[in-house]
Amino acid sequence: MLGLLLKIAALAIAAQYGVRFFSWLFRKQQRVFYLSPMRQFKMVFWSLLSFWLGGTMLGTLLRDPNVTPLELGIAIGLGSLLFLFALPTLLVHFQYWRHERENAMELEKETNTALLLQPNGRYLLNQQHIREITEVQCPTKRFFWSSYQYLVISLTDGQQLKVTSLLIDLEQLKALWPRVPYQTKTKWVCFL
Repeated sequence: MLGLLLKIAALAIAAQYGVRFFSWLFRKQQRVFYLSPMRQFKMVFWSLLSFWLGGTMLGTLLRDPNVTPLELGIAIGLGSLLFLFALPTLLVHFQYWRHERENAMELEKETNTALLLQPNGRYLLNQQHIREITEVQCPTKRFFWSSYQYLVISLTDGQQLKVTSLLIDLEQLKALWPRVPYQTKTKWVCFL
């Protein structure tokens, strides 16, 4: 069983470098953003891997009747821990996907505007129409779900729009409006 765990660890390390390479290879400057499969895969990869590893460890217990108590304890402990690490990320990813699946955003860096297209309307965002931007993020970058963040854009007419990190890199969006009042809130897991 420990040999299987070492093989899985080697596969995970190779997969990490593979994802980074393909992410670097296909990176380009975009103007229109929508839910792309590559961005989703890059954000949810470690959680899916953790979920798969946890399932593999617990599934090994069901298939092998000759498991020692030490192996049983390790498999249950690590499998459960991996499931617990993966679960918040998968829930946040699903929630962000449901929120952004029909949205698109177009950035105009020359005029510092963004056009947000949602099923309930179109919003042209520029500095004159934005009262405040609030970024909700995790307090630490050590967890799988810490790359999931969102912005709450408060407009001058009282509406609030949410844009998640699943749709666009939020730093690009914040760079458009450097003079807009900005605040940060932290949550352990950034559910909408």
